[in-house]
Amino acid sequence: MRSRYAAFAIPNGEYLWQTTLPSKRKFHDKSELEVWGKENTWTKLEIINSSEKEVEFKAYFTDKFGKENIHHELSTFKKVDKKWYYVSGKFLD
Repeated sequence: MRSRYAAFAIPNGEYLWQTTLPSKRKFHDKSELEVWGKENTWTKLEIINSSEKEVEFKAYFTDKFGKENIHHELSTFKKVDKKWYYVSGKFLD
């Protein structure tokens, strides 16, 4: 989870795409992930709750218009061959 947050902050769309479960990659576009990372200034990651397969978090950022925002999500992950992959996320709030 933290590495994916860092990949948005850098941004690194390739890493975000590679850490998405292969069967779910068709729903994600590397360039769009990278653009979203570039358009925003990522300031803080707060882990609210976590279990083996889920992470609830808040990612704080300032958008390209200077507005402060909070991305609140419950993400699901799956371990395949000793690697964790992002499966899906549900927006909260």
